[in-house]
Amino acid sequence: MGAATLIARKDLQLRVRDRSAFIIGIVTPLALAYIFHLVFGNAFAAETLDLEVGLVDLDGSHLSQSLGDVLSGMDAEGTLLLTEFEEAASAEASVEEGEIGAYILLNPGLGEAAIQAQPFTIEVVGDIDSQTTTQVASSIASEFGSAIERSQLSVTTAIGLGQGPSPPEAGAWGVEAAQRPPAFAFTDVSAETRQLDANTFFAAGMAVFFLFFTVQFGVVGLLEEKQGGTLARLLAAPIGHSSVVAGKAILSFSLGLISMTVLIVATHYLMDAEWGPPLGVALLVIAGVLAATSIMGVIAATATSADGAANLGAIIAVILGMLGGTFFPIGQGNDLLARLSYLTPHAWFMRGLSDISGGAEWTAALPAVGALLLFTLVLGTVAWVLLQRKLTR
Repeated sequence: MGAATLIARKDLQLRVRDRSAFIIGIVTPLALAYIFHLVFGNAFAAETLDLEVGLVDLDGSHLSQSLGDVLSGMDAEGTLLLTEFEEAASAEASVEEGEIGAYILLNPGLGEAAIQAQPFTIEVVGDIDSQTTTQVASSIASEFGSAIERSQLSVTTAIGLGQGPSPPEAGAWGVEAAQRPPAFAFTDVSAETRQLDANTFFAAGMAVFFLFFTVQFGVVGLLEEKQGGTLARLLAAPIGHSSVVAGKAILSFSLGLISMTVLIVATHYLMDAEWGPPLGVALLVIAGVLAATSIMGVIAATATSADGAANLGAIIAVILGMLGGTFFPIGQGNDLLARLSYLTPHAWFMRGLSDISGGAEWTAALPAVGALLLFTLVLGTVAWVLLQRKLTR
């Protein structure tokens, strides 16, 4: 490994001196990621809704107070902003002044009418310029009224079938029905698949896309030296073919690792990209760089010239990048395009990053890391064998 390290160090100095790897591996992806962030960032960003809702409870019954409890809970969770008023005139004035978008009015006698299975009315008054808030308030009021109607229906049906209380006792039974716990409940369930936010998506997409161009410098350099005649002099020294191939592979890996590290740090501070737990990101980066080096190694081994390898590598990198979802999200699910995307290291890198960037543990990246290492094992072995054969020709 001593000879391989020396070869890699010498080539790394040359690449740093001509700045080509610096431009392709850092400047270009960082610039494009920032441009995409400026142009498309707002299109993918989730907007917050200021739902300012008022409540006027003129009934004061246990039933009407239950709606106030529900709205207070939504206010505590940050779903909406609740303002309670003593009279409808104050709520009306707040709507006109734009302080709230809509209010719900519970008239006197609502609780008694509901218990006695009588018609009742729930009013919603909203600002014409706050249609979303008005619709949300209407939906809440409609669901509240529907719950009352269901309780009334259950009591009326039981009386009609002769299985419930007599009409004088129906009111008490209606109260009991209204106080029963709901037949269903909402549960927060984590999604099996997650999506990156816009900033992180563009940063990660450009980083892994240009990674394949960056690692090309190492393996394609082997063909450049062969064409230039320097490889023959290198092989004349007491250095094995495996050391030469390993040196170029170490160069590719080093360039890719440096590029990804700089981009991760830069986009975190410049674009507020959230990459996730450092250990999970590090494993994804290492596995991704190894996979990219392996693929470009196979391309270099099958090409006849350095220019041919560079051109073929660029074509393959663009195809894999687009199919892997580095420019735009690929549909998730069982559709054909989603399945084909997992034939690329890009898709696995983006999937692993999306699994950990939303707050999951670093271990959530291990399936994607395993897939990337499988790419490395298979294609890396092929590249290793073919490149050593190429040196003997």
